[in-house]
Amino acid sequence: MACQHSRRCPLNVPGPFYTLGDCMSCGAPEIEAPDLLAPLGFDGNTTTYFVRQPQTPEEIEQACSAIEVCCVMDLRYGGTDVAIIERLRNDPLACDYVLQDGALVLTDEARQ
Repeated sequence: MACQHSRRCPLNVPGPFYTLGDCMSCGAPEIEAPDLLAPLGFDGNTTTYFVRQPQTPEEIEQACSAIEVCCVMDLRYGGTDVAIIERLRNDPLACDYVLQDGALVLTDEARQ
């Protein structure tokens, strides 16, 4: 089961964590996941996007924290790992899939 959000920013590396490209460049997500997200201001960059997917539990936690601090819900999780979906509070604004009656369901937001 894989979803490719139609608004996924093309600068993201392939993988389940991604951005839409609508971030306001406040820097909060980059503080939470500095090794996973492109640095703002470097070479004039003003776009938040994943340069690397998390590999360890600590990095997954950083990516989830970055999703949570984004004030415009620009960062998302597009995978189907139930533990990560639950960590993100089963929030359709943060996840492409949510749990409904014990089954993974593609969110309306991800269908757009």
